[in-house]
Amino acid sequence: MEQIYKQVYKIAALLKKSSYAVILTGSGLSDKEDKLNFRSPGHGMWTMLDPDDFTIQRFKENPNAFYEVGAPFFSMLEDKPGEAHKAIAELEKKGLVKTIITKNIDGFHQEAGSNNVLEIYGTLRSASCTSCEYKVDTEKIVDEIEKKHLPKCPDCGQPLKPDVVLFGEPLTEDYQKAKHEIEKADLVLVIGTAIITTPTKELLADSKNLVIINNDSTTQDSRAKEIIINYPDKVLKLLLEALNEDRKLTQER
Repeated sequence: MEQIYKQVYKIAALLKKSSYAVILTGSGLSDKEDKLNFRSPGHGMWTMLDPDDFTIQRFKENPNAFYEVGAPFFSMLEDKPGEAHKAIAELEKKGLVKTIITKNIDGFHQEAGSNNVLEIYGTLRSASCTSCEYKVDTEKIVDEIEKKHLPKCPDCGQPLKPDVVLFGEPLTEDYQKAKHEIEKADLVLVIGTAIITTPTKELLADSKNLVIINNDSTTQDSRAKEIIINYPDKVLKLLLEALNEDRKLTQER
């Protein structure tokens, strides 16, 4: 336990010294001892599905089948942000973090209070017409999806597609913005991702000051200035405590 405290204080020092820190998060941000994320090997929902069912081509060919297979994913909209999301929002509020870049599609960062969020894979919180410009909050069509009814645009009758990036689609504009943010950053905190996918690796390719917080090892551990292998919510709670303690000591002086 003493080791993690030392590491957390080092990260706190790096944050205070930084002039432009950004955070990159993945699905492991929600990991807890009693709850793993949807990509967790052997347990996660994603590992039990066929990725071929989530291509843009498959959606165009058979949107009904897409919604039948993907219906379980919409259950994540019923969840709430965890302590890690709230801690990141607090870091942004303190001015220690400029931008949150996320691979997640759940919208939890915004719900937790973060403002400057880039969603490189889009969001499950809304859906758009495949033909016109109609857009709707997903919560308004969840009942149709659960009843296995294909959600359609009320204006033109075409299928509605969740605003997430499917395989075969280009990444969102937020991805290019994320690249620029990481280029500007003098510190990048990578939290809750093993950094396996090509887009994530490319985002971090030129980053020299990486801090990694994840419940498992990552592909970029050898490059990091500091690595903590532990649950993000636990580490971020300690990080906030370290920052608040330092502020209190400074005020007392």
